[in-house]
Amino acid sequence: MPVTTLRVVGYVLLALLASCTKYWDPEQAEANIVSAGNFKAGSGEIYQVGVLPHKGCRLYLRMDITGTQSVDIDKCNFMQGEFVDLTNDGRVVRLSGTSLNEALGNAKP
Repeated sequence: MPVTTLRVVGYVLLALLASCTKYWDPEQAEANIVSAGNFKAGSGEIYQVGVLPHKGCRLYLRMDITGTQSVDIDKCNFMQGEFVDLTNDGRVVRLSGTSLNEALGNAKP
């Protein structure tokens, strides 16, 4: 089967898309919650990110089950539209596939 130019372009685009979802530093996938308050563990979507002076960022989350909440974190490596998981031990963990869904243009329901 001859390799056509269109097929080669498709392979290159697929490789670029896959590289967008790869982390070179595993610490980019999570941050620690530094706010001393009550938060409910669970998964949700970031709908707003606020920068705190000299402290990190505040994530405003639309949770899957419990409504909305906000948490202060020590690293500003999250963006609006990403899906994260708040763990019981005080971490915010990026869920896999978020960047891939954005790149494919999958609309939110």
